[in-house]
Amino acid sequence: ILPQGPPFQAQCFKAGSRVPRPVPRRPLVLDWGLMPAPAEQRLQVRTAATVVCVRRAAAADVAVAAEAPLRRAEADPAEASGDAISASGGGDFAARRRLVFGDSDQVLFNSGWEVLLGQGEVQNWVRSTPEKNEPMRYPGEWKFAGGALDTGETPEEAARRELEEEFMVELPRDHSASRLHLLSIMQTRPVRNVSFIVHNFVAAAEENPWLEELDTDEVNAALARRRKEHSARVADGSFWALGKAEREAVAPEVREVRWLSMRDAVRNAFTSMNPVLAPVNAFQSAEFARLGICRRDPMFVSMVTLLEVESFPCVRSLTEHSGGLDPALELERARWLEDGMTQEEVAAAWEAKVRRSSTRAPMFQSAEDLASLRARRLAATVTAAPAAGQPPAAEQPD
Repeated sequence: ILPQGPPFQAQCFKAGSRVPRPVPRRPLVLDWGLMPAPAEQRLQVRTAATVVCVRRAAAADVAVAAEAPLRRAEADPAEASGDAISASGGGDFAARRRLVFGDSDQVLFNSGWEVLLGQGEVQNWVRSTPEKNEPMRYPGEWKFAGGALDTGETPEEAARRELEEEFMVELPRDHSASRLHLLSIMQTRPVRNVSFIVHNFVAAAEENPWLEELDTDEVNAALARRRKEHSARVADGSFWALGKAEREAVAPEVREVRWLSMRDAVRNAFTSMNPVLAPVNAFQSAEFARLGICRRDPMFVSMVTLLEVESFPCVRSLTEHSGGLDPALELERARWLEDGMTQEEVAAAWEAKVRRSSTRAPMFQSAEDLASLRARRLAATVTAAPAAGQPPAAEQPD
């Protein structure tokens, strides 16, 4: 499970309560601050990978989405109503508004993409003890399959393994029958003195029969059986005698797997950063109450990744983008922290990164930029010759 940005400070308030917090004014900068670590500790940089599984929505669902924009009043009622805490927010609060809504009060997601996400468990059973319940990182959030590389793995191998382990998907042993495309490489800010260089891959159902034919009901039934077996071990006490590796083999990590519309996926990530607690569903709400968790962890990086996928009008556009990437160059561009840095060096590197952001704009910084990018990609798709195995441009969805 990958860090998206430092979690909020631990403050407990009832659901719906307002949480006072300092808000910096610098644009497009996360406002949670670097997670503190002892001064003598040095930074660890690790490599990780995620898989964003997508498919085309049914025509009827696309038509419904065209009539159901995401409104700011729905995504953050406090901000939309002019609440002082949300409305005055700078930093990531301002960045998320610009990225999703721009200058508008609503946004339409008309790419037709649906995303396969897994809602994580809230309790971390591997780290918990009979005396103390430990929460997951990003507890109860809808996430991509992903995690750190094992020794000797490539990023794509790790992405495939994590997809199989977390979403209980059986991929073809022949890699040519399971196509993953590199979407981006990024480096996260340190959380508990660890920074991840994350390779984001995309798998499209149009190219992958195993994904097109995936039975999510079957997957969820298997996840339910795992929870039942685990609960029995906890009840009879045998779970607590297991070693770490044995616990990992039986403890539940994902609660449910589901195809979500891009609208709902972005909304869930967006609301994770609301200053007023807004659980994604009843399960997360009940588990937060049980474990005394008061704030959701911010899903900013997932939100940006989802918006980037939204900018591709079709699979061909996505594959052309991926084919044009030089992984070595993308890795060089993404890396801004090095293994072994002191806390002072990390802080200096962050300040330098912030200064560069004012002169080196990312691919898109606002909803208007995103719409323009998608229009350019759509125009390029329409005018380009059909790629091998793809229908003519006129048949591509818009």
